Amino acid sequence: MGEAVLVFPAGMPEGLAFRDRAKAMGLRVVGASSLDHDPAEGGYETWERLPYVSEPGFDAAFAEVVKRHAVSAVHAPHHLVWRHLAERINDLAPGTTLTHGALPQDNTRIYRELRERIAAQPPPRFWPALPPKPAMSALERAGLVRLVETIPGMCAEPKMLAVMEVMRHAPPGDVVEIGSWWGRSAALLVWLARRYRVGKLLCVDPWRVENLMQGTPLVDAAAAQHDADEALRIFEINLAPLAQGDLNYMRAPSAEAAQRYAPGLSVTTEAFGQVSYEGRIAVLHIDGNHSEREVRRDVEGWTPHVAPGGWIVFDDYEWAFGDGPQVVADAWIAANEGRIATRFKAGVALFVQLKR
Repeated sequence: MGEAVLVFPAGMPEGLAFRDRAKAMGLRVVGASSLDHDPAEGGYETWERLPYVSEPGFDAAFAEVVKRHAVSAVHAPHHLVWRHLAERINDLAPGTTLTHGALPQDNTRIYRELRERIAAQPPPRFWPALPPKPAMSALERAGLVRLVETIPGMCAEPKMLAVMEVMRHAPPGDVVEIGSWWGRSAALLVWLARRYRVGKLLCVDPWRVENLMQGTPLVDAAAAQHDADEALRIFEINLAPLAQGDLNYMRAPSAEAAQRYAPGLSVTTEAFGQVSYEGRIAVLHIDGNHSEREVRRDVEGWTPHVAPGGWIVFDDYEWAFGDGPQVVADAWIAANEGRIATRFKAGVALFVQLKR
């Protein structure tokens, strides 16, 4: 029959995630629940019903299921179930490995470390072109980082904290993001744009695998495995609670979208309805295809729309898989030095503010 793992309770999110990881490793997965009708049952090839862990018959029923299915490992995502099994598993199922999901003390530690880490990080230092709006509290910053980190993606904390500071020094206007994918940085941008009353967010992404190809074999091979249509659905799910009429997207290559961008632009999608834009950019976040040719097209198409005092964020200025963003950013800075008020790096991103 092969090695089997038991997931109980099988319907918890962490249990379902463990199931998927185990299946990917070729393991047999047995699901078990104490509910009479658990919606998760259909997601398991083998299913068992166990008494509640607090019921007298649980131990005997659990031991019988482990023996009958030759279970070598048990994953208990509910911390009370895990605690009971941790005390009893050597007697009930000798030699069986027991793992668990997040425990209450794990969550306490994660939040404490987040709070301390964010409070200890000073904001980036620069000479702004515009007077600042009131800063966010450490509590707000920590909460926003935690919210954004629930969305998969590559936007790391140093960049998040820098964007928080940039937004409070931005003029009124649109916030435009080139390259959104699952929406991690878009969530940060739309929340901050509303918090500081900057403007509405326009996300531009073709959400097509062919547009992900960047001429780097390692990157291109990984990109070819993506489901771009599903990535857009994920983006919509992640941003739906945050949009509130302040966000929309154009599913198009950057150069094509740039030709359409102008004062009075109105964008309508089924997910977010109709949103109108000013046609002048307060913050431009360039995080699309990183090949030198495509970054240059992004810069040429969008930077002319950046308002005085506006910001340009060159993401992945320091990129492990190529130098396209850095080459283009450096060339643009050299050609526009007289227009630049300040610039600084945070994480792998370069932030540039124009003069007023």
